[in-house]
Amino acid sequence: MAEEQWLDDSQQQTWRTYLTMVRELDRHLQQHLQRASGMSVTEFELLARLSEAPGHRLPVATLAEVTGWEPSRLSHQLSRTGKRGLIDRVASDKARYPDAVLTEDGLAVITRAAPQHAAAVHALFIEPLGPDGLGALATIARTVLNGLEAHQSHACSLHPHEE
Repeated sequence: MAEEQWLDDSQQQTWRTYLTMVRELDRHLQQHLQRASGMSVTEFELLARLSEAPGHRLPVATLAEVTGWEPSRLSHQLSRTGKRGLIDRVASDKARYPDAVLTEDGLAVITRAAPQHAAAVHALFIEPLGPDGLGALATIARTVLNGLEAHQSHACSLHPHEE
């Protein structure tokens, strides 16, 4: 049986500081986005993904994959955003499930919101880090994501593997 592994004081402080940073940055960016454009970060991500897609259209399965959302969360968000007239769900030519399509109103909303959101991200994240911090953070993020991918493909108890 593996020995229990605890975080030392420095590791614990770093981990908690990271968690606080993510929570507070996310909360503050959400508040700015809500105030400036009247939309949630979830709606923003959905509209942004569709605005970047060819024809402003993506299969629902692709949206689930690129957002990492559970099907029920995506379905709920598509319904909410659809009720606001920002997206439509239309039959897919290639898949069993519908495609999500950005409406003209949806495109107008994301076109207005994106520059304000980018300015907030720049002011609260990009500028404080500066070029050197951004480079270091990109390296750290890639390292952690690579480790997570390796864990999930080999040793993760959430995904049983055949031996």
